[in-house]
Amino acid sequence: MGQTPAQNSPEAPQPTEHTPASRAYRIVGATFTVAGGALLFARRYGVVEPPEWLYYTAVAALFLGIIQWALGYMTADAARDWNKSLIFALALALLIRWPIAEPYRIPSGSMETTLHGDPNFGKGDRVFVNKWIYGVRYPFLNKRIWYGKAPDRWDIVVFKSVEPDAEHPTLVKRIVGMPGEQFHISGGRVYIDGEPLEVPDFMPPDTFYTSGYGMRYGVLPEPEYSRIPEGHYLVLGDNSAHSRDGRYFGWLPNEHIVGRVASIWWPPPRWRDFTGFSSSWWWNGMLLLLAGYTAVRLFAGRSWPVLNAARNGVDHLFINFLAFGFRVPFTLWKIRHWGAPRRGDLVLYRPAGEARNDHELLIGRVAALGGEEVAIDGDRLRVNGAPLNGAAWAATPIRPLEDNLHRYARHGAPETENRVPEGALFLISDCPDVEGAIDSRTMGFIPERDLFGRAACVWWPPQRARKLSPGGLAPEPQPPRPRKR
Repeated sequence: MGQTPAQNSPEAPQPTEHTPASRAYRIVGATFTVAGGALLFARRYGVVEPPEWLYYTAVAALFLGIIQWALGYMTADAARDWNKSLIFALALALLIRWPIAEPYRIPSGSMETTLHGDPNFGKGDRVFVNKWIYGVRYPFLNKRIWYGKAPDRWDIVVFKSVEPDAEHPTLVKRIVGMPGEQFHISGGRVYIDGEPLEVPDFMPPDTFYTSGYGMRYGVLPEPEYSRIPEGHYLVLGDNSAHSRDGRYFGWLPNEHIVGRVASIWWPPPRWRDFTGFSSSWWWNGMLLLLAGYTAVRLFAGRSWPVLNAARNGVDHLFINFLAFGFRVPFTLWKIRHWGAPRRGDLVLYRPAGEARNDHELLIGRVAALGGEEVAIDGDRLRVNGAPLNGAAWAATPIRPLEDNLHRYARHGAPETENRVPEGALFLISDCPDVEGAIDSRTMGFIPERDLFGRAACVWWPPQRARKLSPGGLAPEPQPPRPRKR
């Protein structure tokens, strides 16, 4: 939350200068960007498609390169903070993508009309693949750590091709033949153990399975081509006449199956749920919670972490966006104004001056209102020449800043640096005794229009949850006293 005094000093290098840290970030960024771009170019226009892990490496390198180049325009501390957040986000994304779910692009038309495929960039359906349902696989290996439920007939699955020279190493087809079955295609229909297989209503109309030249598995009557081994499946494309599927490459081992296609998520007009989950109460409940959270986050408020009063942990505050009016999301423009900040309020605000380069938002306490004179005498705050008696927050000693940083509210300073203008506020850090605290002493007076909201309560952790009293924090909750017997 804070920034060291050295970073605010006039001698400190600004983010736009070519400091050693910024040059290093730009060099790393340029290297990663060129490497990632070259790998993607080779994958797109090369004669042989490289392995999938190389594609993901290229995408990651390109993404990281662009980010690192952008971070070269920030201060070293800000760049480190961004990198920490980036590493956490990437780790979380990989943790979800590996064992749980993954997006996948349909590269060909073998599943028309169920799935639209197109090899060109930006085209083709995008689907979500449930990787958890059949069991978790080792990364980059056709082997499972553990097995989940067994695949069902008619499941649409994404799998690794059994052909070493396949044009697309990852494919999507539909499971039609199950382990142990005698499978045979004749006259456009599928026969299981000699009996015709009924095609369900959700399949494309007039489904017709072809059995032409070069097709062996499920077509020829010999046992090696008609009896599906245990632990294997026969997968077919819905666009049977234009699909290179199990009829050509044979039985698909369970270990090659990456997961089940759950839905089409892009483009929006093509949205479709293949599992029936969207009609369940789980799905509708999740949508309701997501809609509620989005509405609260956009219009009502947000959470904000602060150091607690004991300086030994973090409290999470709920910032009420509606405390001073109705604000347009992502802006400071208020459609309606009501209420006004009060002395002692803990508010979320947009910083001023150089601090805006490193901090999008800060939290501080309203110490003086418009028209009042404010000064820091020693380690105490005075408003209109008098100390703020009775306010617990005002009793916290204020750690002195270096003279070249402490410009506003200095004892004996000119009136322009001590008198709060109308419509502005003097905000003091809620931890003024912590080194590097940022507040109006260095930034100057903050216009009321730059306030985002007022802290309404502590919602986390539960043992410290409490409502915040108007004009300041309520006392720390005390443990219950034992009853006298």
